[in-house]
Amino acid sequence: MPLNILLPSIIVLFATIFAYRSLRRKSLGGYTETFENVFLEIKVPKELDVEHIDLQTAPIASEHMFASLHGLLKVTPKEQEHFSFEIISSPKGIKFYAVVPKSIHSYVESQIYAQYPRAVIFEVPDYIESVDRTGKVVLGTDVRLSKDYYFPIKTFKDFEVDPISAITSALSEVKEDEQVWLQLLVRPIPDVWQEEGYKYVTDVREGTIKRAGGSLVSTLGKELSELFFNVIKRISTPPEVTAFPARTAAALPPRLSPGQELEIKAIENKLTKMGFECVIRVLAIADSTEVAKLRLRSVIASLKQFSTANLNSFIASGDYDDSREFFDAYRLRKFSEDGSYIFNTEELGSIYHLPAAGVETPLISWSYAKRSEPPLNIPTEGSTLFGITTYRNKEVKFGIKDEDRRRHVYAIGKTGSGKSQLFRNMIIQDMRNGKGVGVLDPHGTLIDELLEAIPDDRVKDVVYFDPSDSERPPALNMLEVLDPDQKNLMASGIVSAIKQHFGFSWGPRLEYLLNICILTLLEVEGTTLLGLTRLLMDDNYRKFITYYVKDPVIKDFWEKEFKEMKGNQKLLTEAVAPIQNKIGRFLSSSTIRNILGRAKSTVRIDEIMNTGKIFLINLSIGKIGEDNANLLGSLLVSRMQFVALQRARIPEAERRDFYLFVDEFQNFASGGFESILSEARKYRLSLHLTHQYTLQLPEEILNAVFGNVGTIISFAVGAPDAEILAKEFAPVFDENDLISLERQHMYLKLMIEGQTSKPFSALSMPRITDLTNNGAKAKELSRETYGQDRQYVEERIRQWVERKFDLGMAIAEENRVKEGSVTGDQGSLPLKRQEGPSFDGKIEGEVVLGSRGE
Repeated sequence: MPLNILLPSIIVLFATIFAYRSLRRKSLGGYTETFENVFLEIKVPKELDVEHIDLQTAPIASEHMFASLHGLLKVTPKEQEHFSFEIISSPKGIKFYAVVPKSIHSYVESQIYAQYPRAVIFEVPDYIESVDRTGKVVLGTDVRLSKDYYFPIKTFKDFEVDPISAITSALSEVKEDEQVWLQLLVRPIPDVWQEEGYKYVTDVREGTIKRAGGSLVSTLGKELSELFFNVIKRISTPPEVTAFPARTAAALPPRLSPGQELEIKAIENKLTKMGFECVIRVLAIADSTEVAKLRLRSVIASLKQFSTANLNSFIASGDYDDSREFFDAYRLRKFSEDGSYIFNTEELGSIYHLPAAGVETPLISWSYAKRSEPPLNIPTEGSTLFGITTYRNKEVKFGIKDEDRRRHVYAIGKTGSGKSQLFRNMIIQDMRNGKGVGVLDPHGTLIDELLEAIPDDRVKDVVYFDPSDSERPPALNMLEVLDPDQKNLMASGIVSAIKQHFGFSWGPRLEYLLNICILTLLEVEGTTLLGLTRLLMDDNYRKFITYYVKDPVIKDFWEKEFKEMKGNQKLLTEAVAPIQNKIGRFLSSSTIRNILGRAKSTVRIDEIMNTGKIFLINLSIGKIGEDNANLLGSLLVSRMQFVALQRARIPEAERRDFYLFVDEFQNFASGGFESILSEARKYRLSLHLTHQYTLQLPEEILNAVFGNVGTIISFAVGAPDAEILAKEFAPVFDENDLISLERQHMYLKLMIEGQTSKPFSALSMPRITDLTNNGAKAKELSRETYGQDRQYVEERIRQWVERKFDLGMAIAEENRVKEGSVTGDQGSLPLKRQEGPSFDGKIEGEVVLGSRGE
């Protein structure tokens, strides 16, 4: 070929290569195009059963993940996306991230879940944006390979421990005000990258080893140069004079050493798998250059574990870089053209994978509780919403339908875990939807919040029951008979409510005596619980009351059995003293006495339930005392149960649902709860119960809860409770999951269309914040409607206490009734007409404990 053609051709070749590389650097600053990214934080649960965990499970899962991501390879290299997998160490711990283009982030996320089914992935802001670098030293470096890319590094198959341990250990050395970040940028490439490796293997086997190039761009330039010179040579040499070597006997291949055989085998193994072009960067932020360099050296040193003497190893690219250009390259996840090399999927899985149980590095951000898929038929409309599904970031609000709430709801969890917030949201929705709802709160804080959420059109429906309101106490007579045929049921409920508060002093004789006393007072209209101790201690009052008793068994007890008991002072003391001590102390409190010591109730629970009012019971322990709050709450629950059973007279289609929420229900968990849980559903009394731990409940009530409640919800619990609850949530969740739940997160079995679902995970809905601020208005209206002036109440009770009762008085009043001389405001016989609040707040026709006209 003439020289005047050859020289220009050579010049054109090098100009083309130089222009190509310069154009890349000028247009992209030496980097490929960046994309709009999504930042995913990835957590996995830490398995505690380390002995049964295969340490290769996590790297294999990661290898399969990268193999799936290789499917995103595009025909046009210019459009090929790249991903960044990162491990960062900061004061908040060691975290794992994936930064992926927005257009394909759903696919990448799905592939992570496919290989790590128990992973939890959050879409989060870029952690870099929250870092304050003021006054800090920022140093970074690219990590390169010491040899050509087709030489493999060691992979997880060559390790006896999880290789991620060394990396996380190096990252964990940071102090409070330091950070270290490790970034692995990857993008899939076609299966042509193996050619240079196979060429090297062939050269070694044939004994014609040639020095291979470094980066992909320089390799491309070299290959283009050789191709160009071969073309020029072929053009410049006429065909007729082209020389061919004479055929000789086949030369024998050189004999390879064992080391060369192992090297070639390792290279061939690498070349059999799909490849990714990769860039690794490390960046450190510290108070001084020395510390920043130390942190970088530690991380690079941890990568040395992948090195072998005859194959490949990691090295720093050179001096540590403190330039803004390097920081921006890291921040923008720019893919460097010159510093890239190729790893196959096995190598990538070895370098970056999520930690497994064998990784004991402290401060790793684990997911401490697994998540599970919700049922497909989970109610989302036409229900009372209370939760949000959390499985794989698919957030769907869900709730429970009215018919399923009739099978009751039970929630358990430590203080502050989210129980009250869950119930608060449900109650507010019930109030807004015009439903009848009752709330029994032993702290008062929940009631205070609910008052401020009362809808404008329901202020008149509020019945605010506050025993601590001493100036206008409400009236509630626990012995007010709604159905004379149900006296035994009423007595049983009251005895059951009182029983749990007697402790070890309770016995069969005491229960028998208390039941007889209550049945006796129920025989006489207008009596209250204040008559209990007086019936036992005041002979004249006992004669007065028993004169009106018609039940022969009860009458026989007082005339015979009790008389014999009085003859044995020790027996009488043992029987009567506990009632005096407990009931007497309870009723001696003016707060309680002014509520329970009035014959006519201003708060009628039957009316509240049947008309769908809002019954807010503030039993704040700090205001009325723990014993008073617990016993009064138990009596109220007993009364509601009795009222619910009275609904048997109402056709089922006409029974109105009433939703009762009981916080810390162990304080009020009398034996009546067992029958409520099993029977109240028929009468449309739906219970919503919550407390902190199972040991608070008697075993029989706990069994009734698990045997009858349709929806069971567990927030974070302690180890003893986790052991019990694990049986309810198996096989989906175990004890460790129940212990490790985060605040506001829950596991639940939800009643859906009469069937209990499989356990699944959820998050409690955020607090409803759009309030009406009707609290003061609702409280004042309720006080005026259901409360009575303190002076009047105390005066009426004082008159009853001072009044002298005897048998002669009872006989005389009976005679006057027969003669028709008793009017509505005179006499001492029980009356049919009793007290009730008038429009001006005064009381008409007051009757107290079987007496009139006091």
